[in-house]
Amino acid sequence: MAEHSSPVELERRGHTLLIWMANPPVNALGHGLRLALMTALEQAVAEDGVTAIALLARGQTFPAGADISEFGKPPRAPILPDLCAAIADCAKPVVAGLHGTALGGGLELALAAQGRVALEGARLGLPEVTLGLVPGAGGTQRLPAITGAPVALGMMLSGKPVSAAKALQIGLVDQVVTEGLAEATVALAEALAADPHKAARQDGFKDSKAYLSAIRAAREQVAQQPLPAPRRLVDCVEAALLLPLAQGLAFERACFTDLVATPEAAALRYAFAAERRIAKMPGARARVRVVKNVTFVGAGVDAAPLVMRILASGAEVFWADASKSRLADGLEAVAEALEAAETRQEISEAEKQRRWAALTPKLDGDEDVPADLWILSQRPEGQAPEEPLLLLPTDVPVMALGRPAAGGAMQLGISLLPDSADPVLAEILVGKSTSPEAIATGLAFLRRLEIRAVQSAGQGISKPLLRAFQGAIRHLNRTQGPQGIEDLFRRWGWEASSIPSDAAFGGAAPQVLGAMANAGLELLGQGLALRPSDIDVVLMKAQGFPRWAGGPMFWAGRRGLLVLRDDLRKWAEDAPELYTPAPLLDDLIRGGLTLADMDNAD
Repeated sequence: MAEHSSPVELERRGHTLLIWMANPPVNALGHGLRLALMTALEQAVAEDGVTAIALLARGQTFPAGADISEFGKPPRAPILPDLCAAIADCAKPVVAGLHGTALGGGLELALAAQGRVALEGARLGLPEVTLGLVPGAGGTQRLPAITGAPVALGMMLSGKPVSAAKALQIGLVDQVVTEGLAEATVALAEALAADPHKAARQDGFKDSKAYLSAIRAAREQVAQQPLPAPRRLVDCVEAALLLPLAQGLAFERACFTDLVATPEAAALRYAFAAERRIAKMPGARARVRVVKNVTFVGAGVDAAPLVMRILASGAEVFWADASKSRLADGLEAVAEALEAAETRQEISEAEKQRRWAALTPKLDGDEDVPADLWILSQRPEGQAPEEPLLLLPTDVPVMALGRPAAGGAMQLGISLLPDSADPVLAEILVGKSTSPEAIATGLAFLRRLEIRAVQSAGQGISKPLLRAFQGAIRHLNRTQGPQGIEDLFRRWGWEASSIPSDAAFGGAAPQVLGAMANAGLELLGQGLALRPSDIDVVLMKAQGFPRWAGGPMFWAGRRGLLVLRDDLRKWAEDAPELYTPAPLLDDLIRGGLTLADMDNAD
């Protein structure tokens, strides 16, 4: 029997009721799903023919976490801790069948169950610390009860998920299957129903000495961190051993509630949403061209890491340069990198040979080699100034589909960030005539290289913002001296520091953030950046700006645009080149709009 009007579907198999969660895309545990699950549990308990319950999920994954959009809002019953308590206290055994990524609240839901089965390939984790929080629905109490403090602290302080095989090894799941997840989950539920006196797992508390030793070590490890969440997490894991479960759960919930209200957690939630939002750009859903071979123009040692990434993606590379010596140096660098990767057992001998065979050097002037995609470290010759490439800076690579001379519609700039051998982000710089197909293909290709992208134009986002940052630092150095700047850097985590994070926006910070926010408003007003949060993503992911500070546009939004304008006008008396308010600021104030409105416009 199925109940399609609800985010859960119910199915009977013998004496077991299967509760299927169906809340795409990731089965986030929002209010609607929580309410439906609680109702389904109550129905299962009330139904005489049901002796066991299997908790499973449709789609790509078991719940990948709570609904982050509900954080900071008034809670709506049933809240997740109450749902987990209902599962833990259920009169009939509940077994969770996990696949995909069971993270955060999803894993807490499974931890409340009496048993867990995982599909091979599943990943399990409690990443709340990356949002400035602790697990708030029993994770800090139930996980260490199963695994002990060292393992539980390692998982929760890092926020990194573990594989299904590792979960089995540490006792987090009872079984791992390669197929038939629902059948295995039902079988375990029926086995538990046949043994109603089986006690809940408490293996993690057996060695209290080792447990408390791990607590002391973790407390020393997190003592100097700028965020409060890691310290509170250690406190919660200690409480799991020292307090009865009900009191431990109450302590955990109090810590979670306190942390949700901190500015650091608000900034980290903003950063999480902003990093997901960058993929929403004009052209992203257009047709993607197949890229099997790439011509990379511009050799040398500095270009070798990017060529290595392209080879690793499976594409064939033609590497061109006018200088025979630069080309030789680049080839030598790639050969050495391939040898090192094989030595580290990252690739096999066969894969090393495949990648080397896929690389063909050519001197500029050789006969052109047709390519699905070109990457050029300089503008192609013969482009007139009025071509769409006019908006692209001369010092970033140009990506072109087909031959570079084919026309501007199929060309876009790429600026790899940070400017190092290991970029994590790219700015796709579009011209007025850049086609959606070029954007979609460029995005797909960068994704193959494991590089995410933000869309911008002109010189991009990074350079103007860094110029504003450097200008503000020089100005403050003249007016306040170097000590204020050093203190600011320490507060932002750019040096080891014991300064508490609640001082992060004191002292010199407002003038630095104000200069950067004003530069960001200029970019937005000129149409050179899509949205405020994209600006912050570039600074956080590629330039080392602390995620728990959110970025200058986040800061400006929280400060308020009227207050920001007053501050800028005051500071502009001494440094008008930095602080003269961008025209967009007045436009937003007159229209009653906020930076959050601009972020959510798409």
